[in-house]
Amino acid sequence: MSAQSNIFSNAWWDGFVRETKNLSCPVVFKNMLAPDRINSYRDAVASIISRVAELRSTQYGFRVYLDGHQINGAEMEAIYDDPPLSGESLLAWVHRVFSEKSFGIIINSGEKFSSDFSKDIATIMAPLFERIGFPRDGIQFSIFVGNYDKTPLGIHQDYRGENVLHFHVGPGDKTMHVWDKDEYRKLTTEGGLRKGDFHALEPYAQSYQIQPGDLFFMPEGTFHIGSQKDLSVAITVWQYTHTNERFIQELLNHVHKQIKLSGKDAIEHDARPPHDDSHIDDILPISDLPDEYKDLTLHALVKKAYLDWRLEISSNAGYRNSPFKNKCREIFSTQDIVQIENPYRILTRRIDGMEKLMIYVRGHKFEIKHHDCLLDLIAVLNDGQEHKVDTLLKLLNPQWSEKVGLHFLSELHVHQGIVKVADSSQPIHQNELSGSEA
Repeated sequence: MSAQSNIFSNAWWDGFVRETKNLSCPVVFKNMLAPDRINSYRDAVASIISRVAELRSTQYGFRVYLDGHQINGAEMEAIYDDPPLSGESLLAWVHRVFSEKSFGIIINSGEKFSSDFSKDIATIMAPLFERIGFPRDGIQFSIFVGNYDKTPLGIHQDYRGENVLHFHVGPGDKTMHVWDKDEYRKLTTEGGLRKGDFHALEPYAQSYQIQPGDLFFMPEGTFHIGSQKDLSVAITVWQYTHTNERFIQELLNHVHKQIKLSGKDAIEHDARPPHDDSHIDDILPISDLPDEYKDLTLHALVKKAYLDWRLEISSNAGYRNSPFKNKCREIFSTQDIVQIENPYRILTRRIDGMEKLMIYVRGHKFEIKHHDCLLDLIAVLNDGQEHKVDTLLKLLNPQWSEKVGLHFLSELHVHQGIVKVADSSQPIHQNELSGSEA
């Protein structure tokens, strides 16, 4: 997949911001996806369903609805057992598994499951974020597949601060009915209309017709429901800037994830007097805290978490969720050619008071000892060009063993930060390396 740069240009995104009145008004953008892109997106959705089914988990918001109710237990196990097969189209799988049944599928965090698909969406969205910055809480995309009459969730409002760009890939059309949040509340309080009563509320809705290849933008806080007559597939890219209260809660959760409790599964009774707080020293010893967290005030701790969070999502093109790490460690040779995974970037942070560096790769992070030459290597990789491994190694300390640099590149690959463009078993032509030599 490669983004249609001539369509999603800088000028187009400037127009997008104007038409949506700085992301505050619903708008349909017609014929934005070419037929080949529509087909590739459907194939990507089939692949994602297969990967999620393989996990046999609802952890990533995998929900299936049949005849208006969410299935569980044996019915869900049957879906896990019968995912799209290799080479089977999404439409063929839907017909095989659901036949004429009314069904709906929702998957969250789709960016974790398809590198090419996530990269394509990130490349399309990049010019927008260059203008407005990444949403404070990051982005993620969800997938909707179904032939249901109306969205199984009913008329609803998503969490405050969540706007969405809907990529519609058909094959059927969709109608999105939306209500301004203030108008909706007025209708259902002063107006006496029952919340969620679509037939009573429909006359007051704005309706937007969405066809295959169209994009639909919906601002935060909007009450909405989708309706359709035929099978339709959508990828919805969510931009999150939640309320301050919710965001602080997320940052505190982020702090919690950094603490590795040595006795986290222990259950201990505390018989000490009420004014004795030393039990905390038992369950959270200083040695379990990251070195840079020790002796910080709560305010400083939250600021540190915020810095960490910003670097994580910025290294991941704004995505909240990191991809799964590569299961196999790549063994690089000096003749291999590597390249950063565009449009992502590798970011770094010097750890306070320590000779250590935090490396941020696709939302993952790992610590290494600080060396200026590693920063030089990262800067070269971040130019987005192809580079011969031997050339990169020459940027490092000449006293180091070659294995040190090769291991570092391998670590970046494990975290999906770089790809091998060509290996030593393939003929290398000088023109392939033009502009990439340091």
